[in-house]
Amino acid sequence: MVHRSNTSMHVLWIAQGLLTWCLSNTHAFAPMHQSPITPLSTGTSSKWTRQTTSASSPPYNRFTGYSNCESQLEGIPKMFRWLTDQYPNIIKDRLEEGLSADIEVDNFYLDMNGIIHPCTHGNTQGEFIYLDETAMFKKIFLYVDRLYKMVQPKEVLYLAVDGVAPRAKMNQQRSRRFRSAKEAEQMEAEIVARDQYNSKHSEEYREKKKLKEDMSDKTKFDSNCITPGTDFMLKLSLAMQKWVAYKIETDPVWKNGAKVIVSGPDVPGEGEHKVMDFIRDSRNAYHNNEAAAKGLYKPGATHVLYGLDADLIMLGLVTHEPNFMLLREKMSVVMAGRGRNKYRKKKDMMEYTRHDFELLELSSLRQLLAIQFRKFSDQIDNYNLDRIVDDFVFMCMMVGNDFLPHSPHLEIDGGAISLMMGSYIDLLPSWKGYLTDKEKIHPQRFEQFIYHLAVYEEEHFKKRGYEENEPGWKLPSEYEEDDNDFYGEYFSGNPTPPVAKPANAKGSTPPPSKIPKTEDGEAAADVESDVEGPVGNRAFRRVHPKSKARSYRDFYYEEKMGWPVEDRERTLFERRAHVREYMEGLHWVLNYYHNGCMSWDWFFPYMYAPLSTDMVNLSEFYDEFEGSKEEGEYKSWPFEKGTPFPSLAQLLSVLPPQSASLLPKPLGELMLHPSSPLISYYPPDFAADPNGKRQAWEAVVKIPFIDGEFLLETVEQVLEKDKDGGGLLTPGERRRNARGKHHLYVPKGDDINGAAKKASSPKGAGKFAPKGKKRVAKTEA
Repeated sequence: MVHRSNTSMHVLWIAQGLLTWCLSNTHAFAPMHQSPITPLSTGTSSKWTRQTTSASSPPYNRFTGYSNCESQLEGIPKMFRWLTDQYPNIIKDRLEEGLSADIEVDNFYLDMNGIIHPCTHGNTQGEFIYLDETAMFKKIFLYVDRLYKMVQPKEVLYLAVDGVAPRAKMNQQRSRRFRSAKEAEQMEAEIVARDQYNSKHSEEYREKKKLKEDMSDKTKFDSNCITPGTDFMLKLSLAMQKWVAYKIETDPVWKNGAKVIVSGPDVPGEGEHKVMDFIRDSRNAYHNNEAAAKGLYKPGATHVLYGLDADLIMLGLVTHEPNFMLLREKMSVVMAGRGRNKYRKKKDMMEYTRHDFELLELSSLRQLLAIQFRKFSDQIDNYNLDRIVDDFVFMCMMVGNDFLPHSPHLEIDGGAISLMMGSYIDLLPSWKGYLTDKEKIHPQRFEQFIYHLAVYEEEHFKKRGYEENEPGWKLPSEYEEDDNDFYGEYFSGNPTPPVAKPANAKGSTPPPSKIPKTEDGEAAADVESDVEGPVGNRAFRRVHPKSKARSYRDFYYEEKMGWPVEDRERTLFERRAHVREYMEGLHWVLNYYHNGCMSWDWFFPYMYAPLSTDMVNLSEFYDEFEGSKEEGEYKSWPFEKGTPFPSLAQLLSVLPPQSASLLPKPLGELMLHPSSPLISYYPPDFAADPNGKRQAWEAVVKIPFIDGEFLLETVEQVLEKDKDGGGLLTPGERRRNARGKHHLYVPKGDDINGAAKKASSPKGAGKFAPKGKKRVAKTEA
């Protein structure tokens, strides 16, 4: 049974009081100096005016951001840390006590990649790891077994391995793998140099060196092999299926336990989104009285998802299931020996007990949001907490996700979520409605919301200018005096510039550039322009003598996007097209969270997000869509579904040339051979732009985007030659490229005397949920 502690209302009121103060005192976020934009009073739409800083405003904290309530955070725990700081009641009891022995769970979902990585290479730093598939698979399966027996779900155990991801995610995967390959090369060089030095001065190291030489015939483990389509993942998938079938036949706990669904790497989709698809499909089937949903879903069921990444928190919230929990190892256990836990002894994963885990109950977070927003229940027509939760997820989505870069000045550790929540609370009474309706956005409200956030953009860049010693970020916006500089309802009231308006429609051709190019494609040195550079800023002219940027905005687009201000017409067009693509991306992510993948082919074609001060006249983007006017206040964005990449083509898309051996030889050569038509997509070296971030993994990896259609055509040519008898691929390599199915295993169960009995196998369960679901272990009649 799930033991739910009765949280006292007194504690909730205290937490609510503190939280309301943090979020409602918007003066805590006031910038230091005057800005050309200022938040409007709720309900107004007057022209912009300059803002002055209140004398009562607390000083700006350049280390913790705009809010003194915000913590300085680094890495993946940022969102989780913010949630537990702002909503402390979600960590009471459950996270402190660990996983209670009396927890009763209906459905337990494992995002397997969160297990595969630490079980193969997660516990060693500064050492070579050698490929040992048997030992690695054994550790993965033992850890799954420990989790299963600890949680003991009654109905479903869902093992979800990442398959081919949508194109929008593949770009992020590509960047991450290129960066990790470069870091691995650097680490290998450091290890070799260290060993050479130590072997001369230490007998112990000489013995270790001899041991390594004895292992020289073994293959070094490349973590990029944990990608759909590799030989490693195919073997793991097949081994997992056999292991689950074996456990259900031989292990009493599994034999009398839950139904097991295995979704391997040959089934398209990210692991966590396969779980979300399963929940949505089984819920819809239940409400449609389909027999296939029996035993897979029921109202009020307790769902537990292994992992506590911010993405999982948001996905769990948008299911609106009343009993949804997230399970993970405690950070103090995982990070033992490092950082603030450097004096804590590190434990092997197989030694973890239930007290080394923690649960995040999303119902507690929903309850706190309900208390915080219940004052609006009589101010909003048809008040609905689910809509508040959806808007909260949308705001969190804007500070970071795997598919879109976040707005430059919206950082979690800079107080962005608190800032957005404060603005949302201020604007909600005048809206008398919400920002989103599942995958739909209210463009007028969203534009006003973004305007309130844009107030702090200039101050962010000024702070960044001091931190990076970059005078371009310190240029004020007051020198932008052209009518086309600030436009839109909440700035100057000016319409979208005529030269930029064609960019409202996708595929429009930009005006020709007025800057002549040299033979090598670089801009000519001297260009006549009516645009003057910054007035009186010697520091900027000294560092950037050729730039005509007048403000941080001009400098941002010139530095990051290559759109100089002197090429005025083309730059205005490109900036507008940039905003359009970003709006399309927001709709894509909302769809992905609420409905699943609506387009396998869409991706955001830029490395950087547009500035918030350019997010204006958003309603114009929907005019091109048929039926938009009849759709109402909330607008959707149409997408073409497309199809997932084949596994081998996806491998070719995301792997760096250092991992070419993970591909079949004919495809690996496309990364390496100088005459390959794809060679330009695999640079031997590349730059990484920190872009204001402190951690190396947060840097923007500047590698070219893959041309998907061209890559698929090239791969298809290789596969066609193989089909025609060329013998380019082995049978195993062909199997790696085949589309797989979900596998359902139904335990037989034992009676008291140990005799086999009929399992409660729902009729049609084997064909339930996503296409291709297969019932592998059949129940005896």
